[in-house]
Amino acid sequence: MADDKFLKVQQRAQKVRDLYAQSASQWINALVYGDFGTGKTQLASTCPTPVFIDCFDPGGTTTAALQPLIAKGDIVVENKWEKDSWKHPWAFREWEREMSERQQEGFFEHIAVYMLDSITKWSDSMMFEILRKGTKNVTRVGQSPELQDYLVQQLTTVDWLGVLMGLPCHVIVTGHMAFMKDELRGNIETGLLLAGKLSEKVPLVFDEKWITRVISDRDYKLQVHSDGRYKAETRMGGAKFDTFEPPEFKALLRKAGRSD
Repeated sequence: MADDKFLKVQQRAQKVRDLYAQSASQWINALVYGDFGTGKTQLASTCPTPVFIDCFDPGGTTTAALQPLIAKGDIVVENKWEKDSWKHPWAFREWEREMSERQQEGFFEHIAVYMLDSITKWSDSMMFEILRKGTKNVTRVGQSPELQDYLVQQLTTVDWLGVLMGLPCHVIVTGHMAFMKDELRGNIETGLLLAGKLSEKVPLVFDEKWITRVISDRDYKLQVHSDGRYKAETRMGGAKFDTFEPPEFKALLRKAGRSD
């Protein structure tokens, strides 16, 4: 009897490993961050379709390159989240509800790419909601966040990123760039524009960490390897990828030997 139970545990563990391996080889999760106007959202126009974008950035999906694909229905944008306000927060609460409904309905099994644009504004909406809930049913809308609020934000972010990583599609999360000074060396380094420890924790979740750069006039590139100042990384590309690659998602999948 004990041997039967042990065998079932082994079989279950192997099944989980097989499912994880299949998912890991099939779907890409990428954090794409950069300065304003460097082509983060525009990357959606180079993705397998259909693409679904939850847009928290005001005007984030108005870029000209997306419009023909939006008109065809290859890219679908939900941009009502852009209207969130710290005075009357609602977007994050509603987004959580809709995400749960989408999962229950199997929505993500019918799209190729899910994009959250951007985690910087999304996390702001999350904090608005944390303050709205307040402490012991006393709302703190409009007040400055306290230490416990940032802890709740970190835990909630990590939980939701875990959900996104498990979706049956490619996942792209965009973010804005921050420039920070290394106090020990005096160097200027780049990072993700998020509050507190989130700027360090969020990138650790992703396999791909790409930075959108404008190398020269109208020469847009994705930096996929770190150079010390710009902290980029690619696991799927490895040595196959140059430090700077054209900002074309499907082309990167093919270059890495992945199906698009």
